[in-house]
Amino acid sequence: MLTKLARALLAAVLLAPLPGLAAEVIVVNGDPPGVGFNDPTPATPVGGNPGTTVGEQALNVFQRAADVWGGKLQSKQPILVIAFFLPLSCNASSGVLGAAGANWYFADIPPAKGGKALTPGTWYPAALAEKITRQDIVADPNDPFEVFAFFNSELGQPGCLENSGWYYGLDNSEPANRIDLLAVVLHEFGHGLGFSVGPTTSSTGARAAGLPSVWERFMLDTTTGKRWIDMTNAERAASARNDRNLVWAGLHGSNVVPSTLGFRTEVDVLNPGSLGVHEAQAAAFGPVIANGNGNTLAGSVVAPLDGNGTSLGCAAFPNPAAILGKIVLMDRGTCAFATKVRNAQDAGAVAAIVANNTTGLPGMGGVDPAIVIPSVGITQALGTSLRAALPATYVELQRNPSVRAGTVANYPRLYAPTAFAQGSSVSHWDVSATPNMLMEPFINTDLTSSVKNPDDLTRGVFFDIGW
Repeated sequence: MLTKLARALLAAVLLAPLPGLAAEVIVVNGDPPGVGFNDPTPATPVGGNPGTTVGEQALNVFQRAADVWGGKLQSKQPILVIAFFLPLSCNASSGVLGAAGANWYFADIPPAKGGKALTPGTWYPAALAEKITRQDIVADPNDPFEVFAFFNSELGQPGCLENSGWYYGLDNSEPANRIDLLAVVLHEFGHGLGFSVGPTTSSTGARAAGLPSVWERFMLDTTTGKRWIDMTNAERAASARNDRNLVWAGLHGSNVVPSTLGFRTEVDVLNPGSLGVHEAQAAAFGPVIANGNGNTLAGSVVAPLDGNGTSLGCAAFPNPAAILGKIVLMDRGTCAFATKVRNAQDAGAVAAIVANNTTGLPGMGGVDPAIVIPSVGITQALGTSLRAALPATYVELQRNPSVRAGTVANYPRLYAPTAFAQGSSVSHWDVSATPNMLMEPFINTDLTSSVKNPDDLTRGVFFDIGW
């Protein structure tokens, strides 16, 4: 049985893979002349990328991503990725960077000689189904691709994240005003190779042809104690919105290497003591908060209005004397996290706390080498409680040496915000993971090109599903 998820119609030019890879991941150029991979605009080599045109540099990035994944996976079947640069949904402040997925999903395909059987009645992404059964499964001779990928050709242009643009280097060293194309391509290729719930509609829990995807066997809801494979449609839909309680319960994709995820950041509310200890999200910038056992940062909390008269911290604070030596509480929104923290630091704060403006923990991404105070993100509910207790609020920021960030019982969380996020929920790691991992729903500046332990848990997930 098979289902078609997408179709690539443009002519393709194959690029030969580098020899000696464990799996051949072959990038196929789907762009017409003069655009995307064929863009003739002159470019200066950057970050180890020797290309001299924009198109050539983009192609080099895609091939590097193909080489990384090919070197970490085992398959005797070539994996064809049809890729395009096209205008995608975008505006001046936000936009879709890219999208990719399995071009086909297969179930109940008999193995070829030397191959193994798929788990009966279970959908597998094309590349994985072919790897396991050891054959090229031809659903449509005119559409032989295992993975499709689209990337935003308008990035950095007027009306599309215009203060940004792609970074074509191969060294993960993008400047502050650029987005690392390599990290985004690695991420999207990951979806196409199997990091996805697949044809199961996660918003409703409905399954294609009534069959589960292989992904569902490893998704555990820690509230109900059930895996998705054993749930009803309604239970899966509820689990997809069970913030911080949906985890990956596989042998290899769990936090089996202690160094993969750091210790959990927490806010211990000492006054009022009734609020207790709460999980927090460490910022990607600034110093790391010390481990617990006495190595903490404590202080009084203040929540002053900024120069714009708001609680956002997006403008300089007009009364630094009220902030000096204290921990500043601000709200998420309007400006970057790093901007808020920098304004608090400039006013003399010893630390900063940013309360989310929706459910869950804020991502706290960003870059600013000049920030020297620690900062954390907290839930909207905790932020409201801290404000209600002012001016007597006193907290301690710490890392818990007994709990790994982004985990429940050492199982890494999957992204399942209360407000379902189409295209992001369920098929990503949760943003509470520290350090950030490749398959989180938002691009982070601290990513590397490693997809395996001890730097990342993603390859472990692939081993769990059959790679």
